[in-house]
Amino acid sequence: MSQVYKYGPKTALVISNPTAGRRDRSLLDSVLDQLKGQNWRVYVRETNGIGDAERIASSGDFEQTGSDVLIVSGGDGTVNEAVTGLFRSERLDIPVGLVPSGTVNLLASELGFTNSAKSIVDAMTKGTRRSLYLGQITSEAEERIFLVTAGVGFDAHAVSRVSKNLKRLHGKTAYVVAGLFEYVLGSFPTYSATIVGQQHSVGSILVANGKYFSGRVVWAPKADTGKPCFEIGLFTNVNRRSLPIYVLGMVSGFLPKLKGFNLLSSKEIILKGPVGRPVQADGDIVAKLPVCISIAKKTASFFAVAKHSNAF
Repeated sequence: MSQVYKYGPKTALVISNPTAGRRDRSLLDSVLDQLKGQNWRVYVRETNGIGDAERIASSGDFEQTGSDVLIVSGGDGTVNEAVTGLFRSERLDIPVGLVPSGTVNLLASELGFTNSAKSIVDAMTKGTRRSLYLGQITSEAEERIFLVTAGVGFDAHAVSRVSKNLKRLHGKTAYVVAGLFEYVLGSFPTYSATIVGQQHSVGSILVANGKYFSGRVVWAPKADTGKPCFEIGLFTNVNRRSLPIYVLGMVSGFLPKLKGFNLLSSKEIILKGPVGRPVQADGDIVAKLPVCISIAKKTASFFAVAKHSNAF
């Protein structure tokens, strides 16, 4: 991988989700002011809807502005779109800086970020960065990437109930509300998961590229974005009776010990089931069954706080 980062002032293309709250906007402004104080040049592009972050990251704005760094202010969905844009335009060697905002920020947690402008600026200006393996979701329609988590089954159906307005008004609570609706109104079909040549009949699947899920919940502690392998959770019996037990097991850390749950490691999983059922990645619906989920061939470069970095 080519080395884009060089010590000293940089030029950054900034993708900002304007639906973030006033506090999030204040954090971004503070970060950009501090970067400008260190002679960085910044060019801000705001998103107006779904797909805008991907479009901006894959556009000619890098060449037009001379930018050699990408900064993304938004939740995991916005970051996913932006990195997908880099992936499709073959720009994954451009280092990405995160300003945590929006609804969910699992990747920021993976990289050790907090809502401290100084911590964020230090990560970007002192050359601390990390090489991350990406998950790739291949469907009949297209290829998508994901950063931290993907899923099929109850999780994906709950995410499909989260509208943009619901997310904007209620934040993380929107996913809880959607989960309750899915629990009461949803159906529980069976899916086929093929891992290392072995087929499994399951009711729900979670794929962990990183260790965090839904905030600071950790159900797959060995998952690591710095390793080319997924931790895959297979829920064999999913119904209204078992779901509360699975949820309690997940938040308490006892999920791997529960009957009906299997935790496997693999670089690839093939998922089939009722055609058209949703697939979620990083908190958004990105594809429909059938799909193949695998480790992407290329890694992405992200700035990280010092204790979470690995030099390369």
